[in-house]
Amino acid sequence: MRWLASIPVFGLLLLPGVAHAQDGFQSPSGNIFCEADGDTIRCDLVNSSFAKPPRPRDCDTDWGHAYSVGPRGASSVLCAGDTMVNRGARVLRYGARWDSKGVTCFSEQTGMRCINMDGRGFEISRTRLNRF
Repeated sequence: MRWLASIPVFGLLLLPGVAHAQDGFQSPSGNIFCEADGDTIRCDLVNSSFAKPPRPRDCDTDWGHAYSVGPRGASSVLCAGDTMVNRGARVLRYGARWDSKGVTCFSEQTGMRCINMDGRGFEISRTRLNRF
């Protein structure tokens, strides 16, 4: 997506600081990477120091680095052997937000907060995980 700051386009006004789902984004720290997968957003942490949730018995690959939320329902901790890390992804600067199909993510100095239409989601940073 091209960034157009406050330029009317076909009767719409695109505002700075608002991104829409395309290829995903990363935090300014380069520690959090997020990408849309259909109507779900997935965010991966490169480094974390908090205690991970207990690993499910059926998870035989990486655990506790990937989190997702869709437009409705609870967020999830993912059992995932892959990663969303893309060092070439656009940086979502602190104070900016990203919107896609019922999920909004906010980039903050304290971490990344993603929330859906039900008010459910997660906050992640190097030092904490808060699923709500």
